[in-house]
This record gives sequence, C-alpha cells and structure tokens, in this order.
Amino acid sequence: MKKYILLIIVLSSLQASAQFNKAGRTALQFLKIGIGAQQVAMGEAAIANVNDINSIFWNPAALTSIPSAEASFHYTKWIGDLNITGGAVGVNLTGIGVIALNYISLDYGDIDEALVTSPTGRLDTRTGNTFSGGDFAFGVGLARQFTDKLSVGINAKYIREDLHTFTSSLWAFDIGTFYHTGWKGIRLAMSAQNFSSQARWMFNLEENQQSYELPLVFRIGWAIDLLGGDELFLGGNPLMHKFTLSMDALHTNDYSERLHVGGEYMFYNMFALRGGYKFNYEEGNLSFGAGFNYMLGMLNLKFDYAYVDYDFLQSPHRFSISLAF
Repeated sequence: MKKYILLIIVLSSLQASAQFNKAGRTALQFLKIGIGAQQVAMGEAAIANVNDINSIFWNPAALTSIPSAEASFHYTKWIGDLNITGGAVGVNLTGIGVIALNYISLDYGDIDEALVTSPTGRLDTRTGNTFSGGDFAFGVGLARQFTDKLSVGINAKYIREDLHTFTSSLWAFDIGTFYHTGWKGIRLAMSAQNFSSQARWMFNLEENQQSYELPLVFRIGWAIDLLGGDELFLGGNPLMHKFTLSMDALHTNDYSERLHVGGEYMFYNMFALRGGYKFNYEEGNLSFGAGFNYMLGMLNLKFDYAYVDYDFLQSPHRFSISLAF
C-alpha cells in the first residue's frame, strides 16, 4: 500500500508541466525568495526534508524535528545589489510544541531619484537625490506533534513594504503538515504559504484603491533516504554515508506549475554535498552547495553555502549559519 502512495505522489509531481503562465499578478515577491542555504542548494525541494529551524520558512510543521533549541541566520547578496537577511530562533516546550520567531528583510539600498520628464530636455533626469526602501516580514510559528508520525504547524507573520513615500502592511499565515511513514525513511509533506487579504499601498496617508494579491504558494513533497537511514548514529557512531532524495511540486496563483528536485549526500554527519534542479523556470534552474557540521561540546554549529546558476542575471551566493543546543 505504501508503495502505491509513493507512486501517486511521484505522478502528481510530474503534472507540474502545465504551461499556463500567470506572472505579474501578485505583489511582495520577496516572500518567494528561499531562506536557508541547505534548502536552496537542494533546488528548494525542501518541505519534506527540512530538519532544522529553517523549516519555518518552508513548512512550519517540520519544526518538531528540533529536539531542544536552535537559532539560525541567513545572508544573500541578491540580484541588483539588494541584500537579503533572515533569521529564526525556536525552542521545544514540553506539552506545548515548538515555538519559533522568524524574520526576513530585503534592503533596496540607495536608489537615485529621477524625474519622469526633464523640463530642460536633458536625457539624464536624475535629480542628485536618493531614496531607499525595503521589505520586511516578522513571524511567530507553532508546531505540534500529534502522533509519533504526524506533525502540524502554523506561522503568523506581519509583512511591510516601504518605498519612498509608499507603504503597505498586512498579516499573512503559513500552514503545513509533515508525515513520517516509518518505512524506508520516506517522509510526506504539504504546505501553503501567504494566506492573506489583498495588499494596498498608502501614499501621503491616503490608501490606493487598487489592490494586489500576495503570492500564494501550495507545495506537496516527499523525501526518501536512499542510503543510510533515519538515525544519524548507529551504535554510538555516526553513519558513514547517507543520501537523501527529495521532490516538491508547486502550484501558485501567479505562475504555472513547477517541479523541484534535490539530493543531499552526508558523510559522517559532518560534511554535506547538495544539488538540485527546478523545472519550468526561466532563470535559476540549477543549484548546488555544501555544508559542514561541527560539535562544540553540547552545541552543534552548522555552516551552509548555496550557489544558484543564473544565465542572464547575477548569480547569488547564499550563506547560512545555525546553532543547536
């Protein structure tokens, strides 16, 4: 029976070849930028394979993988000299679940001010002044394990965008489920992100009547340990080799269906090599990266790096550091 369940998930994922493109319908696109170098390196095939605090950015239900407490920080030098930072901290409270605080920030930097038309006929309409802007999201998440296999999570987040004299703010919600089958390391997961009302922008204390939807993202995914297993340690010693394959199928309200595939090879639970591919993207299809875990007493320090290959845009480098204790 479990074999047929896995087959259905795979076939459903392959339906992500639909070609109806709805680009340009949503605002606050920074919410779609992946946070966590480990997950990005695996082609963002993440919702059934995240096992750290960064799961709050992909599938809040997977927060239950945190045994005690964990914190992380993420940095990306984004396209167009933009800077993205993100971070999260979570703690597992007995009888309550895992509670996590998280944030994402996108800094636009200084932007040259320019006139729409020049009264003097000059081609360069810049005034010599600059302005700035940015996006920000702050969230509080909760995940609970209802059985030894099933977890459910939710993340409520406040979102704000500022650009010169324009501002917009609203609340949104993410939900997710995580199911560990207990058979050959297979995990199944679903998540939905950015449930919210439509965004409106304020200008000089007056609200613009035109509104825009947020990018609503539905994911269904699975992961399987093809080498190694669920336990990182066997007989007190770490497993020498572990290889995990994962796949996510995406449906959004602003683009056609997409498919993410990724793999991770772990050696002695210390060194990791990762790679992934995203189908139905015009840019940023191929990704790869590496990670390093270091035990410092009772602390587990982890460094992760990811590179996403862009053909026509600047290829971003992403860095994450996390600390579990």
